[in-house]
Amino acid sequence: MFIRSLLAQRAAENRPIRVGIIGTGKFGAGLVAQISQMRGMTTAVIADINLAHARHAYTSSRVPADAIRAAETLDEMEDAIRAGKPVVVEDGLLLAASESVDVIVEATGIPEVGAKMAWHALSNRKHVVMVNVEADVTVGGILRRQADAAGVVYSMVDGDQPACTMQMVDWARTLGFEIVAAGRGTILYADDPAGTPDTVPQRFGFSDEVLQRRTINLKMFNSFRDGTKAQVEMTALANAAGLVPDVRGMHEPSVNLADIPQRFSLREEGGLLSQHGVVELANSIAVDGKTMLPDPLKMGVFAVIRTEHPFTAEDLTGYIGKVGGDGHNFLLHRPYHLVAVEAPISIAAAVLLGQATGSCAATPTAECITAAKRDLKAGEVLDGGGGYTVVGLCEKATVARAENLLPLGLAGGGVLKVDVARGQAISYAMVDIQADSFVAKLRRMQDAL
Repeated sequence: MFIRSLLAQRAAENRPIRVGIIGTGKFGAGLVAQISQMRGMTTAVIADINLAHARHAYTSSRVPADAIRAAETLDEMEDAIRAGKPVVVEDGLLLAASESVDVIVEATGIPEVGAKMAWHALSNRKHVVMVNVEADVTVGGILRRQADAAGVVYSMVDGDQPACTMQMVDWARTLGFEIVAAGRGTILYADDPAGTPDTVPQRFGFSDEVLQRRTINLKMFNSFRDGTKAQVEMTALANAAGLVPDVRGMHEPSVNLADIPQRFSLREEGGLLSQHGVVELANSIAVDGKTMLPDPLKMGVFAVIRTEHPFTAEDLTGYIGKVGGDGHNFLLHRPYHLVAVEAPISIAAAVLLGQATGSCAATPTAECITAAKRDLKAGEVLDGGGGYTVVGLCEKATVARAENLLPLGLAGGGVLKVDVARGQAISYAMVDIQADSFVAKLRRMQDAL
């Protein structure tokens, strides 16, 4: 309600929040659509290496095609923004240098691009809302330090599962509850981990028309189904909430809603966990790997909270009814996440309140490491998350450092020096990475700190 009143004030003053969006895949285009329905906020500029995608994001939200300006220089872009004209550019770094843009949303999903765009935006004292969790789990620590030094906000994005879960975690901790486990639901069939971008249309039921109209990125969507995206997102949540995975890749059991607080309890209480304070995944597919469970979480989010006080435990048993941990653990859940639909909340919070909807800690607690998707041979080029060669796994940062394991965000373009068996974790010593890439340079800075 407070944000709504502030946005209404900005609208009344004809001073809307001017948003710059980098990347117009399904998320970016959806965000343009949502902002178009709001008061006090406007999509001032869109950057995409494919200008047709940027234009489509505007026109699909009823912006007349002849009203859109294309700019090649900073001055051209600034003139268009100041004139109130929607503008598209190829170079996202123009947004980072803009004096007219209030906040930048990085939504490319590419670690190299996301790291570069966010770093330059923060260096120019621009708030950054980071949709690009692939970049965040690789260099979020150094980006957070840069934001703090610049006095601006570096934030997760509301609507995406890490931020939705983070808000649940923050609510519970504010009230004095302990976090036993927090995470998201998954729909992981037995054959999904071997999936490739080629199978995305079939697995998601996308027609050619939908693929084109919603600018579907096949590699990104494959990461949703091969398990990588969930691992990346839980790494981001861990680093924002100070949690860790209990085991490499998490347990990810097949669970109905009522099972979650019991399965995510300590072993001595009949659960799976060796410790409290973990990130986890709740798979909606039965143990046969083929059948949807009758009452699963699906793509929602959850937190298992704990109280030792008998009065509160009695109340929560009556209010919630989903109990574990010898009567002390309780399930909070939300059965949905709305992706780009909710994203403007984070944008407004950053600009109007100076608040992040969760943000990577300066010293991360988890790492999304790289593992072989199939048997790989020396000389093969790795293609990063969602591709044909590797998957990501959430691991404790301390373990990843001790074993010198390769972050998933640095894997793309790396060349293997040895054969690697399917499922094996890949270390720095096993691959020649692109050491001169921007994201690799930032990662070295982060590791040095």
